[in-house]
Amino acid sequence: MAHTMDITPFTPADAARRARLEMPMLYAWLKPDEAVQAAIAEHRAQWVWRTQPKPSLPKPHRLHMTLCHISPQGDAAVEGIRQALGELRMEEGFELLLDWSGVWPHNGIAIVRPQPNAALDRLHQAVVRQLAPWLSGRHDDWAPHITIARKASGAAAPAMPPARWPVREFQFVRSWLKTRPVWHEVLASYPLQSSGGKAGL
Repeated sequence: MAHTMDITPFTPADAARRARLEMPMLYAWLKPDEAVQAAIAEHRAQWVWRTQPKPSLPKPHRLHMTLCHISPQGDAAVEGIRQALGELRMEEGFELLLDWSGVWPHNGIAIVRPQPNAALDRLHQAVVRQLAPWLSGRHDDWAPHITIARKASGAAAPAMPPARWPVREFQFVRSWLKTRPVWHEVLASYPLQSSGGKAGL
């Protein structure tokens, strides 16, 4: 006797949703300079990791702080985002002090965090406002951090020596996460310098 199964039809909406999931991810982020990358890597080298599972450690040149995660978009939207970010008028650069590291217990991600910084908060808020047409979900629970390891549950770390990070620009980045190795493509960089006109911060 033949068995039958109820199968939900694969609709055009499903196809569009799958296509979006397969697109590269988009971010606005801050990238530390080589001196800060080296300071973070030196501190991370002092950590004690569990042997299983083996932690995933991004290379120093891949370290970054996400300002805003943008849902996958087509080429036309990418160009619109690039132009929208270019319309922001930023205050001068600022300095972050990275002085805390640890593991988030809910996801096993090891992070470095800065001291609270009003200029960083204003930059995040300005970018989120400017990109509102392309964003989904909440962005008011943002917690600034740099991911230094994944699968890091149970790791132990010494206190982090403070590292000063001069922030002079932010970047618009397209990340190809399904490639090996992962490829981060910088689409545009935006200096944090006031040039008059529209106030973004």
